[in-house]
Parts: sequence; C-alpha cells; structure tokens
Amino acid sequence: MSGDQRLSEDEPKNNRLCKKWFLIALSILVVSSVIIVNLSFVASFFNTSHEPDFSTYKTTVGQTIENNFGRFTLNEVMVDNNQILLNASFEPVEDLDFDYQIFFFPQVLVNGQDYTVRNGGQTIKQTESNYTIYNSVKMRDLPQNETLKLDIRYNDWNWEKPIDQPWGFKIDASQKQLLKDRIIIPVNKTMSLSDGQVIKVEKVVSTPISTTIYFQSTQSLYESISFKILNDSGKTWRYDSSYTLNEEHTMWGMRFDALYVKEKKYQLIPVDAQDKELGPAIQISGK
Repeated sequence: MSGDQRLSEDEPKNNRLCKKWFLIALSILVVSSVIIVNLSFVASFFNTSHEPDFSTYKTTVGQTIENNFGRFTLNEVMVDNNQILLNASFEPVEDLDFDYQIFFFPQVLVNGQDYTVRNGGQTIKQTESNYTIYNSVKMRDLPQNETLKLDIRYNDWNWEKPIDQPWGFKIDASQKQLLKDRIIIPVNKTMSLSDGQVIKVEKVVSTPISTTIYFQSTQSLYESISFKILNDSGKTWRYDSSYTLNEEHTMWGMRFDALYVKEKKYQLIPVDAQDKELGPAIQISGK
C-alpha cells in the first residue's frame, strides 16, 4: 500500500506530522484500489467547538470493547446523505506494534444490508497510548427510515491483519433531523462534453454536512468527470471526493464537503483537471 503525510496549516506542526491519510476506493466487487485523501472534514464535524454545530445530526454511543489488541471506544456516529461518519478512540496494549500509519476500515451494515461503495480512514496519535480513529463510509441508496440499525464491525486493520476478537457495535442511529433538512434538487439534464463524453446529471442532494451531485455516463469511466459549483456571488466550490456507484463505473457520486446549498441560484460546471470548462453550466436552485 502507498502512503503519504499531509500538513494542515491550521494545526501545530507536531500534530500535523502524526497524521497519515488513506482512502480505500471500492467498486461493488473490487476492494484493492488505494488512494490518499485528506479527511480532516470528518474531525471538524465531531469537534464540539466547530461552527456550525452538528450535534443535532450525531448519535452518541460511548461504548467500549476490550480484546487482546486493546480498548476500542466508539464515541459518536453521524448519518449524512449516503454516508456514515464514525468517531472512535483506541488504546493499544503496551506490547502492540501500533502507530498512526495503521488504519481501521470497518464493515458497516445498515438494517442488515451492506451498502458500502467506499471506505476511508484516518488515525491520529494523541499520546503514546491513545489514538483517535475517524472513518467516512460512503454508501449507495441508504434506507430512508428515521432510525437506522447499524452493525459496525472492526474486523482488521489495513485490510491485511485480522483481529481475532473483532470490535463490534450494534446501535440505532437517527437521521430524523437530517431528512428534514435535506434538499433534493431534480436535474435530469443530459450534456455532451467537449472531450466527446455524454453524461446525464440526475440530481443534487444537499445537507448541512455535504452536497452530492449524482450523474450517469454513457461509457465506463475509471476516473470521474469533475464539477465545480458556482453561486451568484462568484464563490466557487470544488469537489472533495468522487466514487462509482455500480460495477460498470457508469453511475457516480461527487461530494462537496461542508457545502449546504441554501442560496437561490447555483451553477454546476463540468471541468477538467486544469479547471477548463468541458460543457455548459447547469442552473439549479437551492433551498
């Protein structure tokens, strides 16, 4: 597996050097692709001093399970649009060879079903004996119940080392307030891009936590088309992650973290890696 260290300018240097970021990109049947990504937004959502306050979307757990590897505590869970965010703590036993370069990627079942399409993890060293574990688990077609029954299983680390007595948590997570605050914007527009590709933008789903563009392509894509979002004031947002939603790589989700489309007018603009526009802008209306 490949790895890297990234520095965040708003953190003390000692803390920054203790972070390493991994993201496992999954198709429905393929689990071997690994890329590097910054998941600092997950930490910000669980930060109690963060503005705005996301506490209304959190489910407090506070359950601890101990095994031969150490004590693992699932602190909080947050349900977003087709996404589960997890905040946990790990205290390894003294003789365990563990550091910030080891990652946990839990299996998450929702109402008994596996909807996962991508699993991202982050390990932050707090002290020699305490680590914070964050996860962002992208899903497809999550059930719309106000309460979701989650079965969260930490079966291994780095997809390689099995945990003999896995940490497992069964909890009820609320998405009642999220469903009330969620904005669904039907789009259903097909566009021909300057590179010859044809895509159909189906919808935009926005919550106080993130905004996601859902689109289809007429051919298999092994690298997603990019979009940027522009408001009437000229402010631009660029996407934070994209992920395929089917085995054929023709259905995609593109997520913008911490963007809530509350203004009246926005533009969705397809762009290439150099920010060159690939097609016409699509006008959408927010809340």
